[in-house]
Amino acid sequence: MRVTFVENRGKTAFWAGVAERLAAAGHEIGWIIQNPAYAPPTGDGTRFDLGFPKAADMVDMPVPDAVSTDRGRQYFGAGARHYDFYARRITAALDALRPDVVIGEPTLMHELLSIAECRRRAIPYLHPTMTRYPGGRFNVLDGDTQIPVSGSNETWAPERLAELAGAISEGRSLPSYMARPSPMAARMRQLRRVAGQAQTTLGWLRGERFNTPSPARKLTLQRLLKQNLESWAALARMPDATGPVVLYPLQMQPEANIDVWGRPHSDQVALVQRLLAALPADGAVAVKANPKSKYEASAEMLELARSERRVVLLPLDCPMNDAQAACIGAVTVSGTVGFEAVFGRGRCLALRHPVLEHHLPEFHAETPEDAVARLLADADAGRGSAARGGDLLAQLVADSFEGTINEPTYDPNCLSPENIGKVTDAIAQVLAATPQKAEA
Repeated sequence: MRVTFVENRGKTAFWAGVAERLAAAGHEIGWIIQNPAYAPPTGDGTRFDLGFPKAADMVDMPVPDAVSTDRGRQYFGAGARHYDFYARRITAALDALRPDVVIGEPTLMHELLSIAECRRRAIPYLHPTMTRYPGGRFNVLDGDTQIPVSGSNETWAPERLAELAGAISEGRSLPSYMARPSPMAARMRQLRRVAGQAQTTLGWLRGERFNTPSPARKLTLQRLLKQNLESWAALARMPDATGPVVLYPLQMQPEANIDVWGRPHSDQVALVQRLLAALPADGAVAVKANPKSKYEASAEMLELARSERRVVLLPLDCPMNDAQAACIGAVTVSGTVGFEAVFGRGRCLALRHPVLEHHLPEFHAETPEDAVARLLADADAGRGSAARGGDLLAQLVADSFEGTINEPTYDPNCLSPENIGKVTDAIAQVLAATPQKAEA
């Protein structure tokens, strides 16, 4: 098959290893490159560089729906006048490479535009990404959705499922992204991050201004975040409402999890306002900061808390267990807390978790208003158990594959021959099950 990869900055080095294995197995590999600083080594296949727009290429146009939550425009000041150029270049890339399948992420501007064009042409766009539970596994999702296109259909023994479900229920098993590295590992990661930041800066100097903030913009954003967290700490308190209190754990932004998968609920300030309006007059919404806070800890969220006492900003160091104990239940868009509720760890209804909507609808709500109404009306809504979690785990295992997908900056072990082999074998299995379009 003709398999085209879409460059995704630091993660491209990982996919280059998989591409090499796929090429050895007879697949024809191509690359769509937006940031040349991250282009894979030559020899990995046909490479199509999108290039950077010139002044004459920059045109005013309505923002395409595909990039309605583009971080470059929303946070980095990139504007929208480059979208037409990149849409045309991506069209040219697909015409030149003629892929049967495209592999990439739904994170950056050029990836979102690629997904839209692939969808228009009925070209499968595969998004391999790590599962939250169980650890050490990954899904292959359909484009910008959370829907797996294929899975391993693997089954685990009931005892194994029950053991892990119990550990999740009791908080003894956490997703890998929540694990804290040892001091030495953290130091080594920081050194790799510095090298990665240097590579990103090189790309910016070469002209990549649409997915990457300028160094000055980045410093400004970091200063604003520090100021906002200081203001949050000054406003923070535990709930004192006489009526019901609903918990809303903020999801980190920018992040595809909320910006793409969370649509149309990506505006978290607006979501908190809707939750508040759905509560009785004596109720409140307790907002828990993300442990890795970024731009979602915004001036708009702070202003909402200042102007509306029923919006409670919890202390920054408030543990999740304490936050849950102070509330009748939680609402999330696509956060991990929605999965954990199935295992009996807290109580939560999720708005954008397809696996819950399709397999465990009692943990899904269509709207924020529906979520609040159900939490108020039914004491068991959004309340699970280790046994229910075991059923969910069985589904998650069948829908996923063993292996680690990551950026080498954060996990250099992802490049080990053993892991690259596991991921390649899984991708090859998905490719084999993917129908090919007849040649025009």
